[in-house]
Amino acid sequence: MQFSDVLKTRVSTRSFDSRPVPDGAIKSLVDAALYAPVGMHRYETLHLTVIKNPYVLEHVRALAVKATGDEKADPLHGAPVLIVVSTSLEGEIGALNVSCLVENMLLAATDLGLANLYVRGIITDAAKDADFLALARIPAGFTPVASVAVGYALAPVEPRETPKNNVTTVNYVD
Repeated sequence: MQFSDVLKTRVSTRSFDSRPVPDGAIKSLVDAALYAPVGMHRYETLHLTVIKNPYVLEHVRALAVKATGDEKADPLHGAPVLIVVSTSLEGEIGALNVSCLVENMLLAATDLGLANLYVRGIITDAAKDADFLALARIPAGFTPVASVAVGYALAPVEPRETPKNNVTTVNYVD
Protein backbone atom coordinates (compact mmCIF):
# COMPACT_ATOMS: atom_id res chain seq x y z
CA MET A 1 0.00 0.00 0.00
CA GLN A 2 1.31 3.49 -0.78
CA PHE A 3 1.96 5.64 2.28
CA SER A 4 -0.70 8.18 1.24
CA ASP A 5 -3.20 5.30 1.04
CA VAL A 6 -2.19 4.13 4.51
CA LEU A 7 -2.92 7.63 5.86
CA LYS A 8 -6.31 7.74 4.16
CA THR A 9 -7.28 4.21 5.20
CA ARG A 10 -6.25 4.28 8.88
CA VAL A 11 -9.32 4.57 11.05
CA SER A 12 -10.18 3.71 14.63
CA THR A 13 -11.87 0.33 14.59
CA ARG A 14 -14.46 -0.41 17.23
CA SER A 15 -15.64 -3.79 16.03
CA PHE A 16 -13.06 -6.56 15.82
CA ASP A 17 -13.61 -10.22 15.04
CA SER A 18 -11.91 -12.96 17.04
CA ARG A 19 -9.49 -14.24 14.37
CA PRO A 20 -5.97 -14.45 15.76
CA VAL A 21 -3.32 -12.09 14.42
CA PRO A 22 -0.32 -13.93 12.93
CA ASP A 23 2.89 -13.69 14.95
CA GLY A 24 4.73 -12.33 11.90
CA ALA A 25 2.31 -9.42 11.71
CA ILE A 26 2.76 -8.68 15.41
CA LYS A 27 6.53 -8.72 14.93
CA SER A 28 6.12 -6.21 12.09
CA LEU A 29 4.17 -3.90 14.41
CA VAL A 30 6.83 -4.17 17.10
CA ASP A 31 9.52 -3.46 14.50
CA ALA A 32 7.58 -0.37 13.36
CA ALA A 33 7.50 0.87 16.94
CA LEU A 34 11.24 0.44 17.24
CA TYR A 35 11.76 2.78 14.26
CA ALA A 36 9.84 5.61 15.93
CA PRO A 37 11.60 8.84 16.85
CA VAL A 38 12.43 9.08 20.55
CA GLY A 39 13.59 12.26 22.30
CA MET A 40 17.33 12.30 22.97
CA HIS A 41 17.51 8.66 21.78
CA ARG A 42 16.34 7.49 25.22
CA TYR A 43 15.16 4.12 23.91
CA GLU A 44 15.86 2.45 27.25
CA THR A 45 13.00 4.48 28.75
CA LEU A 46 10.40 2.62 26.70
CA HIS A 47 8.93 -0.86 26.98
CA LEU A 48 6.47 -2.78 24.79
CA THR A 49 4.16 -5.46 26.15
CA VAL A 50 2.34 -7.63 23.61
CA ILE A 51 -0.76 -9.13 25.20
CA LYS A 52 -2.58 -11.99 23.48
CA ASN A 53 -3.59 -13.85 26.63
CA PRO A 54 -7.42 -13.80 26.81
CA TYR A 55 -7.36 -13.70 30.62
CA VAL A 56 -5.23 -10.55 30.66
CA LEU A 57 -7.35 -8.92 27.93
CA GLU A 58 -10.46 -9.74 29.95
CA HIS A 59 -8.83 -8.14 33.00
CA VAL A 60 -8.47 -4.90 31.01
CA ARG A 61 -12.13 -5.11 30.05
CA ALA A 62 -13.07 -5.71 33.70
CA LEU A 63 -11.15 -2.58 34.68
CA ALA A 64 -13.27 -0.63 32.19
CA VAL A 65 -16.49 -2.07 33.62
CA LYS A 66 -15.34 -1.08 37.11
CA ALA A 67 -14.31 2.42 35.99
CA THR A 68 -17.50 3.15 34.05
CA GLY A 69 -20.13 1.09 35.81
CA ASP A 70 -21.19 -0.13 32.35
CA GLU A 71 -21.34 -3.94 32.22
CA LYS A 72 -20.89 -3.80 28.43
CA ALA A 73 -17.78 -1.59 28.50
CA ASP A 74 -15.06 -2.95 26.23
CA PRO A 75 -12.33 -0.43 25.37
CA LEU A 76 -10.68 -3.13 23.24
CA HIS A 77 -13.87 -3.73 21.22
CA GLY A 78 -13.07 -7.43 20.97
CA ALA A 79 -9.51 -7.04 19.63
CA PRO A 80 -7.44 -10.18 20.21
CA VAL A 81 -4.14 -8.30 20.67
CA LEU A 82 -3.17 -5.31 22.80
CA ILE A 83 0.28 -3.79 22.59
CA VAL A 84 0.95 -1.63 25.65
CA VAL A 85 3.67 1.01 25.56
CA SER A 86 5.20 1.99 28.89
CA THR A 87 7.81 4.55 29.86
CA SER A 88 10.13 5.06 32.77
CA LEU A 89 10.13 8.82 32.23
CA GLU A 90 7.75 11.05 34.12
CA GLY A 91 6.06 13.98 32.48
CA GLU A 92 5.40 15.07 28.97
CA ILE A 93 8.46 13.72 27.12
CA GLY A 94 7.72 10.13 28.15
CA ALA A 95 4.13 10.41 26.91
CA LEU A 96 5.26 12.03 23.67
CA ASN A 97 7.76 9.25 23.04
CA VAL A 98 5.07 6.65 23.70
CA SER A 99 2.78 8.39 21.20
CA CYS A 100 5.45 8.17 18.50
CA LEU A 101 5.69 4.39 18.95
CA VAL A 102 1.91 4.07 18.97
CA GLU A 103 1.48 6.06 15.75
CA ASN A 104 4.07 3.94 13.93
CA MET A 105 2.23 0.79 15.00
CA LEU A 106 -1.16 2.15 13.94
CA LEU A 107 0.14 2.99 10.47
CA ALA A 108 1.99 -0.33 10.15
CA ALA A 109 -1.15 -2.23 11.15
CA THR A 110 -3.15 -0.43 8.49
CA ASP A 111 -0.49 -1.21 5.90
CA LEU A 112 -0.75 -4.90 6.85
CA GLY A 113 -4.53 -4.86 6.49
CA LEU A 114 -5.10 -5.05 10.25
CA ALA A 115 -7.75 -3.07 12.04
CA ASN A 116 -6.46 -0.99 14.93
CA LEU A 117 -7.39 1.40 17.70
CA TYR A 118 -5.40 3.81 19.86
CA VAL A 119 -6.38 2.86 23.43
CA ARG A 120 -5.41 5.36 26.10
CA GLY A 121 -8.05 5.97 28.79
CA ILE A 122 -8.24 2.51 30.29
CA ILE A 123 -4.45 2.26 30.28
CA THR A 124 -4.37 5.06 32.85
CA ASP A 125 -6.51 2.87 35.11
CA ALA A 126 -4.48 -0.24 34.28
CA ALA A 127 -1.28 1.59 35.23
CA LYS A 128 -2.65 1.91 38.79
CA ASP A 129 -3.83 -1.70 39.01
CA ALA A 130 -1.26 -3.99 40.66
CA ASP A 131 -2.93 -7.10 39.25
CA PHE A 132 -2.70 -5.78 35.68
CA LEU A 133 0.92 -4.73 36.15
CA ALA A 134 1.75 -8.23 37.36
CA LEU A 135 -0.32 -10.06 34.72
CA ALA A 136 1.18 -7.95 31.92
CA ARG A 137 4.67 -8.26 33.43
CA ILE A 138 5.26 -4.51 33.24
CA PRO A 139 8.86 -3.97 34.44
CA ALA A 140 9.43 -2.15 37.72
CA GLY A 141 9.91 1.55 37.16
CA PHE A 142 7.79 1.63 33.98
CA THR A 143 4.30 3.07 33.68
CA PRO A 144 1.85 2.04 30.94
CA VAL A 145 0.76 5.15 29.04
CA ALA A 146 -1.03 4.06 25.86
CA SER A 147 -1.66 1.04 23.70
CA VAL A 148 -2.73 -0.27 20.32
CA ALA A 149 -5.56 -2.78 19.97
CA VAL A 150 -5.08 -4.91 16.85
CA GLY A 151 -7.08 -7.50 14.98
CA TYR A 152 -9.32 -7.89 11.96
CA ALA A 153 -12.31 -5.61 11.41
CA LEU A 154 -15.77 -7.09 11.22
CA ALA A 155 -16.50 -4.71 8.34
CA PRO A 156 -14.12 -3.57 5.61
CA VAL A 157 -12.66 -0.07 5.75
CA GLU A 158 -12.69 2.17 2.71
CA PRO A 159 -10.09 4.92 2.24
CA ARG A 160 -11.37 8.43 2.92
CA GLU A 161 -11.40 10.94 0.09
CA THR A 162 -10.97 13.87 2.47
CA PRO A 163 -9.51 14.09 5.96
CA LYS A 164 -11.92 13.71 8.86
CA ASN A 165 -10.27 16.77 10.39
CA ASN A 166 -11.64 19.83 8.65
CA VAL A 167 -11.26 22.28 11.52
CA THR A 168 -7.55 22.52 12.29
CA THR A 169 -6.18 25.73 10.88
CA VAL A 170 -2.84 25.97 9.10
CA ASN A 171 -0.53 28.98 8.85
CA TYR A 172 2.20 29.13 6.22
CA VAL A 173 5.02 31.47 7.12
CA ASP A 174 7.15 32.18 4.03
